[in-house]
Amino acid sequence: MKTTIRLIHRDTLSCEPILRRMPNGDLLCVSQVGDVAEPAPLNRIRSFRSTDDGLTWSKSACIYPETGQAVYATEFNVVDGIARVYGQTHSGRFLNMGCFVMESDDNGHTWHNAGIPPFFPAFTFFRGLLELRDGTQLLPYQHMPVSEQENMRLVTASHGISDYKKQRAVWDADICAIQNGVVLTAPGGFAPELCPGPEIPIKGDTGRRWAWSEPTLIELSDGRVVMLLRVDKSGCLWRSDSFDGGKTWTKAEPTDIPNPDNKPKLLAFPDGRIGLIHTPNGNPGFSNRYPLALWISHDDMLSWEEKHVLTDFPGIYCYPDGFVEGNKLYFTIEINRHEILFFLCEDI
Repeated sequence: MKTTIRLIHRDTLSCEPILRRMPNGDLLCVSQVGDVAEPAPLNRIRSFRSTDDGLTWSKSACIYPETGQAVYATEFNVVDGIARVYGQTHSGRFLNMGCFVMESDDNGHTWHNAGIPPFFPAFTFFRGLLELRDGTQLLPYQHMPVSEQENMRLVTASHGISDYKKQRAVWDADICAIQNGVVLTAPGGFAPELCPGPEIPIKGDTGRRWAWSEPTLIELSDGRVVMLLRVDKSGCLWRSDSFDGGKTWTKAEPTDIPNPDNKPKLLAFPDGRIGLIHTPNGNPGFSNRYPLALWISHDDMLSWEEKHVLTDFPGIYCYPDGFVEGNKLYFTIEINRHEILFFLCEDI
């Protein structure tokens, strides 16, 4: 396997880059940048473009207009020539959160606000869209059921505190679980359907544990759909299955895939293999997000026959996202919360 790595951007903060192919062939990376931490009041989302298949990258361009709010993006997809970025505006501490969809019909050069996504006007992070073989589209989500009253309680408690890091945040909310599932859109112009999935409890006998579940999906050869989830402090990825095309889901159970509290990314190869980009380290914690690896399964995730370490250079590798074309894997990742790297893996 041949691997090419390029630097896209370096900033005081670079967080969760997402890479997609535009209809005209350009590569576009959408990422959160700005300020010195995440979340923070000056977080914004910007795009970076490559017209030479990732060898060189443009300076950043605006995706969402400046309103004085912090902005985050957690999903970017291209369907039928329309690029869509799913994001959130917030207080800088993930409070007063509102969800939006930005759309572009000119290869990501200009964007307009298409309104709120179906079912979830607030407190929801959407993740990578999966299109099943029958054309059904599954958009996974992580929803935090924070009421308006609970949001205002936390916002009010922060009044007069000038240091935003000492203000209340969404993880201070009095909720019992993080909800996961998919927004299902069947082919033929049907209205989207909300399909709840597994919940990740954040209260229990061992105390409180916040959950950034960050679900990723894949379709198996028999039509089952698998959801892998991040469950902090568990040391591994968790799994839920759907046997009816995403409409219902099993209870999430731990797997034997190590995970140090980091977002995973599942990808399908044209020949039926399944790829997993992740950091297979069973020691929980931000500093343990290494090495960066590509695991490949030839048997519907029963085993992982190929385990390629893409880089074990010291660093913290976070939030891989990208796509497969033939035997090529294109993806982006952040390192040390400051740099956005582009990876092209060929002859896989």
